[in-house]
Amino acid sequence: MKDLKGLFDTIRSLYGAAAGTDLEEDEIWKEFGTRCAVMVLDSSGFTSGTRSSGIISYLSCIVRLRDLVQPILTRHGCTGSRFATDNAYAEFHTAEKALAASCDIQRTIQSSGIEVSEGCAFGVCIGIGYGDVLRSQSEGVFGDEMNLASKLGEDLAGRGEILLTRAAFEAIPEACREDFVEKRSTVSGVEFTYYMASVQSR
Repeated sequence: MKDLKGLFDTIRSLYGAAAGTDLEEDEIWKEFGTRCAVMVLDSSGFTSGTRSSGIISYLSCIVRLRDLVQPILTRHGCTGSRFATDNAYAEFHTAEKALAASCDIQRTIQSSGIEVSEGCAFGVCIGIGYGDVLRSQSEGVFGDEMNLASKLGEDLAGRGEILLTRAAFEAIPEACREDFVEKRSTVSGVEFTYYMASVQSR
């Protein structure tokens, strides 16, 4: 997979005489397409946390979050990661590796003692997708499974939860599926099935 100009620059360069042809679609997928697991992490309580303890205090929680999460991603074979405000985005070769990293992250954050404010523990929510996506090293990951993982991690997951798309759930070993409960939801007019597990620190 090349990343010479970036995904958006490549698409822009193809918007010439016959943009949107099947040939151009094939060219873009050949250059940027990959099959991987995507993990989307969001913090819990960003809005209420900044109101109760102030933005600087909450940003210090995010600094600690990043310092804890990055080594875990590396340890579990993450192939690419990005942080944006209170979110983290990461890619893995398999859904099993993404799930193992997510469980490790949840337990580590829960046992870290980070507090948004006195008596209010800092927490994270995680969504995982798996499938064919467009991946640009400098610009991120794009595709249906990325969109669903973002919906799960940012909109539907609660503190301490890990939500998997159907594709991600079917891609993990059966032994890993026992703790997950099937759910259905509609987000932005799209109804889909996902799988939920709650992780508790030991």
